[in-house]
Order: sequence, then C-alpha cells, then structure tokens
Amino acid sequence: MPASLLALGLLGCAETRVYSGLPPGDPPAGYERRWHSSFLFGTANGNGPYDLDRLCPSGWSELQIAPDFFTIAAGVATLFLYTPSRLTVVCARPVQFAAPRASDPGTAP
Repeated sequence: MPASLLALGLLGCAETRVYSGLPPGDPPAGYERRWHSSFLFGTANGNGPYDLDRLCPSGWSELQIAPDFFTIAAGVATLFLYTPSRLTVVCARPVQFAAPRASDPGTAP
C-alpha cells in the first residue's frame, strides 16, 4: 500500500514550462507560486483562463506549473479528483527605447 501511494505521488512530480521568447522580467503581484486548481488528474481546469494581457501589459515571458508537497498531498487525499499545482507567471521585461541623439551643433536642420 505505501509503495502504491508513493508511485501515485511521483506521477504528479512533473513540471511544465512554456516560454514566449520575450526577455523575462518580474512576476505580477500574487502570481509567483500561486495555488492553481484543477480536477481529474489535471485534465479539467478549475480556475478559468488567466487574463495575461491585464497581468503583463508588455507580454508574458514564461509560464510555469509544478506540484509541491502540499499540492501532491491534496491530490493523494482526494485520489487525484482534485489536482492542484503551483502556477508562476513571469512577465516580459518592458521594451526600453534609446533616447534620441542630439544633433551635432555644427549642422543645421
């Protein structure tokens, strides 16, 4: 029995990362290792879609979803009917444009 519980727990130890290719910045407030609910071994989303345009006005850089001890324990306790995990959203670093150069004093426009 303990070996089968360990095997079930290890099934939930997968981490998923998705990259957009934009340079990483900071996570928005409250979206670093945020509790993310799902059901039926993670096949049904419990939180609904996240509004990434509102969270990251400059775009998103990375999305990470991973279990931890507490989310695995919750999954085991519910026989993985409820399957939470931890979600981290990393916003893209805002694009900074170079300041315009001053023209040479010797040239006229």
